[in-house]
Amino acid sequence: MIGQLKRKLIGVGIGGISIAAVYFYWQHVTGERDAYQAEAEHQRERAEILIEHQQFQRQRIETLSNALAARERTLETIDDDIGASTGALEPLGEQDAKAGDWLDSDLPDGVVDWVRELQRSGAANAVQQPRGAGVSNE
Repeated sequence: MIGQLKRKLIGVGIGGISIAAVYFYWQHVTGERDAYQAEAEHQRERAEILIEHQQFQRQRIETLSNALAARERTLETIDDDIGASTGALEPLGEQDAKAGDWLDSDLPDGVVDWVRELQRSGAANAVQQPRGAGVSNE
């Protein structure tokens, strides 16, 4: 009888320990599952934040690209204008160089001074005569 009672107690003890082990294992698994679910939710929220940030950065890149494209167009227009102005001024520079060479040649002082005075006076007084070469009424 005591032997039977011992066997029953041992069986009940092993059963109780087994049930307790299963219960604690189940609690452990449930705790890990909850922790993983919380981590997954945290990662989802983080992913949403990163996606929003990525969209903001894309908008910013697009805005900067548009601004740079507009700047590039403006610079091309300015470059074209400079090229056209340079092209228009090159013949004038050649003419001025020819005039400079002519003025540096051996000409009478009166002629050189007269030409320089013409250049300074502008188009309004373009028909001037050298000094001392007045119109005679005689």
